[in-house]
Amino acid sequence: MTEPVNNSANGVRRARLAVMAAMAPFLGLAFMLSQFLRSAPAVIAPDLRSELDLSAAELSSLPAALFLGSALMQLPVGVLLDRFGPRRTIAGFLLISATGTLGISIAQTPFTLAIALFIAGCGIAPVYMGLIVMLSRWVPRDRLATASSIAVAVSGGGLLLSATPFAWASAAIGWRDALGLVGIGAAVVGVVVYFVARDRPPGATVNEPVPETLGQTIRGIGQILGDRRLYGLAAVAAIAVGSFLSTRALWTGPYLNDVFGLDLIGRGNVILALSFAWLVSALFYGPLDRLFDTRRGVVSAGAISMALVFVLLTVNNNSSVALVTGLFILLGLASAFTAPIFAHARSLFPDSHTGRAITAINLFIWGGVFMVQVVTGAIVNAFPADAAGRSPVEAYQAMFATLAVALIVAVLIYRRTEDVPPSEDVGR
Repeated sequence: MTEPVNNSANGVRRARLAVMAAMAPFLGLAFMLSQFLRSAPAVIAPDLRSELDLSAAELSSLPAALFLGSALMQLPVGVLLDRFGPRRTIAGFLLISATGTLGISIAQTPFTLAIALFIAGCGIAPVYMGLIVMLSRWVPRDRLATASSIAVAVSGGGLLLSATPFAWASAAIGWRDALGLVGIGAAVVGVVVYFVARDRPPGATVNEPVPETLGQTIRGIGQILGDRRLYGLAAVAAIAVGSFLSTRALWTGPYLNDVFGLDLIGRGNVILALSFAWLVSALFYGPLDRLFDTRRGVVSAGAISMALVFVLLTVNNNSSVALVTGLFILLGLASAFTAPIFAHARSLFPDSHTGRAITAINLFIWGGVFMVQVVTGAIVNAFPADAAGRSPVEAYQAMFATLAVALIVAVLIYRRTEDVPPSEDVGR
């Protein structure tokens, strides 16, 4: 009797591997696309500023529109993921993202560009959340942080592509045509994801609850919002992601242009180094919670490390491009600890509340990115620009100092949240 059982188990295992091999590259491309769109404005921000005659505050509000779209779509996305599953939700929204990206490529005014960015942000809203839902069904609970970190590292390919490669493409054919090609690629990936991805591994037992309506989800989130543990997770997630993405996706390019005089390719090279460091960081953080048997400790160390790098950027008055590149590399190495945050959330809340908790944290994250970009834009804009439209180094130093303080405050709030070591999740 043992041999047929083993053969059956081996067959299920081979079927799972086959499905994973087919869908992983395209889900990876979807995740890369979402990171690309969030990060590409950093390279072309000086060009947008000059082409559309934007102030620092106006410049920051444009990419913020993309994050606002992602934030506002979190509630509907949570319902759609429950009702239609990650595969169909991600695939459908990628078509929306393609529409927004094509709109960005042809926008001629700040208003139309903001609308297109908002639509693109709506389109990428379910990608990370959908992948977390998929991973929670495909991997054991105690390995979720590691699996999520690997997925985040794969998405780092989008960060890399949005740096020097995007700068090269923009220099060769213009940023509009380059983004037009990205929009077409997004549509193609959406179609392929629909046909090759699977919400659950073959042979998995399906015991789904009745899907929630939007009203039930809102009421459920209201219950979650009454749990003080959420606020520690939300605070550190919103400020950490907001600080990194605002720096990487918006201000690195203008900072390098205004303070160091780097051209399009030069900015792209520094941003590429920052992005590659972040990718390495994502892989590095993944197993740390199991290595040290703590999630709160890993997240706290990461956020404090980010704050220290922002302090170094604040006090840096050296004109060396090599030095500032090294500081941005350190920032990338410190920043990719979102996977342990979501693993911490999944451990704190029961299965019936996990989706609501993740939805609530996502609301705080993308709302936080939006607010951080608006606030940092106001800080930089408070310092008068020169005749060429360049902001002074003091403007960026004030911004970096503000981000450092915000991270320390977020860690102090987060430290009040109870830790759940991965060892307690084994077998759950």
